[in-house]
Amino acid sequence: MSQPAAITIQTPERRTARAQSHLRTIRAGVRSDRSIAAVLGVSHSQVSRWKRGQRPDRENADRLAALALVVEMLLRWLDVDIIEEWLTGANAHLDGATPSYFIQQSRLAEVVGAVEAMKTGVFA
Repeated sequence: MSQPAAITIQTPERRTARAQSHLRTIRAGVRSDRSIAAVLGVSHSQVSRWKRGQRPDRENADRLAALALVVEMLLRWLDVDIIEEWLTGANAHLDGATPSYFIQQSRLAEVVGAVEAMKTGVFA
């Protein structure tokens, strides 16, 4: 019988590097730091600090990871020029709320569900 894998907590340096990696992924679909800030519900200066190496708190680190995942999914299905509009526009699969609102509320599963519904052509 094999031993269970050891659980290790990421170092602060690793969390900073992950945040910067997520920001690069997000920038592939969201063109400006101001837009990223609006989607995440933070100030523009906060995004700039993260880019310069300031470590986000755990809640914002989770939001960055969530947005990076959603952007990566959307890049496979939507034209890059539509992604920001999709993130900030009312979405029928989210009862008229915006995906950005759900990301800000740490409700990633519902946003992923909306992406999947869009991909399969399900209309709300």
